[in-house]
Amino acid sequence: MRIAITESIKQALDGIGHVPDNLRQRFDAASPAPGGGGYLLTLSEDDATELAELVQWHVTTDPATGKATAATQPFVELIGLIDAAMFS
Repeated sequence: MRIAITESIKQALDGIGHVPDNLRQRFDAASPAPGGGGYLLTLSEDDATELAELVQWHVTTDPATGKATAATQPFVELIGLIDAAMFS
């Protein structure tokens, strides 16, 4: 599957430590989207599941609002994109 991701998601992915080699290779291979404005991330279903689980560990919430912090919002967006791609 190919998922269109934003620059903020790409930057968030690049900043994650302790990423399995197979996922790091997918991040590094993300190509610029046609027309600009983001990237295309190519994943197998297994990679997509693994990535969604990995980024869930990096989502933190604001105790006052219960919503994802601004720093981890790109991960929440990515999880939504993966879910949409897998279940549509």
